[in-house]
Amino acid sequence: MLIRNLAATLKNNLRVLSATVVWEDHDFPEQQLTFEILSPDVDDQWTGPGDGFTLSSEDPNPDAFLTACFPLAAVHGEARVRIEGCVCPMLIEGLLTAHAWWSSWGGMPTPPPVIATAASNTSKAISGRRRAVGFLSGGVDGLHMLLRNHRRYTKDDPAYIRDALFIHGFDIGKRARNPETERYHAARRHLERVTAEMGVRLISCRTNLRHLPSKPDFWTYRHSGAALASVGHAAILGSAFLFIGGTYHVSNPVPFGSHPAVDGLFSSQRVTIIHDGSRFSRLEKVRELATWPTALAALRVCPGSSGDRLNCGHCEKCLRTRLELLAAGVTETEAFGPSLTEVELWQEAVPLPIAETSLHHAELLPALRERGCDALCRVLEEKIAGYRRSAREGEYAVGLDHQVNHNRLDVGRESLV
Repeated sequence: MLIRNLAATLKNNLRVLSATVVWEDHDFPEQQLTFEILSPDVDDQWTGPGDGFTLSSEDPNPDAFLTACFPLAAVHGEARVRIEGCVCPMLIEGLLTAHAWWSSWGGMPTPPPVIATAASNTSKAISGRRRAVGFLSGGVDGLHMLLRNHRRYTKDDPAYIRDALFIHGFDIGKRARNPETERYHAARRHLERVTAEMGVRLISCRTNLRHLPSKPDFWTYRHSGAALASVGHAAILGSAFLFIGGTYHVSNPVPFGSHPAVDGLFSSQRVTIIHDGSRFSRLEKVRELATWPTALAALRVCPGSSGDRLNCGHCEKCLRTRLELLAAGVTETEAFGPSLTEVELWQEAVPLPIAETSLHHAELLPALRERGCDALCRVLEEKIAGYRRSAREGEYAVGLDHQVNHNRLDVGRESLV
């Protein structure tokens, strides 16, 4: 893979980074990868007093493009990734170590692609005060991360999150044929209430990374953590802590795209990435968010809602979140309506044995039983038992404690999403 023609342009409040991606060992078409960063004050976006390590707004930042593309080159078996420009040597080492983790989980060709750069990789001296940045999509993990961050750190602490990145092109607008612009703006309007209340600046980011050739399920189980990091590298001009909200509790470290052992490996000497919140279970997070009405109104977990609706309310993730809210004592929300769900909805929305989400379902059972939801508990138990049987029979490559279907990553067909 070649990553070349790196460029950056700045017009008004929009900064655009671009590069051409060329495949060497596959006949995939040449594509332009872009990152767009929109801020009300680009020139002063990350450069507070005392910052001693700051990129120019016209620097295309090769770190962002290498972090985004290396996982795709690896899964497709490219022999090398050659990128124009100077890349942080710490990031290069981290990407190769991340590949070792992915290989240990299965479904990843070895050896890793050789990383070659067109310039000497000499890091600049880092000095001055860092600032903290977090990702915010409206999901449980990101909202809980922001809440806990502002409880843990004081406003004068460099780890106190002051900026949040909201991305167009990951879950919303991931397909070129459907940019879902209306849905994105609706979600942003709700998040603006959250960030205004917390005194956080909301930075809009857009990328077409998901339009590059991938493989089925690769985004979810391997690529998403590196993809988040790549947007952070593209957006941040100064030196920063970059917080990613963790998904699973450390007692159940599911091999996942964003993972506590891997996310930090996408750091550079300028941007330190922190996988945050994995000491909390999902239900514990929801219980804390239950005390924050603005966050509940902005809660967006649905992977497929349309238009200005934050959530469809009927898919597996929506149904599960509604039950989590119920277990946390929240009977109704603006984002979902009633928290109680009908048994029939579960039978229709989740007809097959559930996979790693069974960890979240199992956690709900005691709280739901206390509220008399015996019929729902029986349905959930049946689906959890079905997953356990599938795991024992080898349909899933590893057991309940480390669920991911490695066979799904070994599928030979490529997917141009």
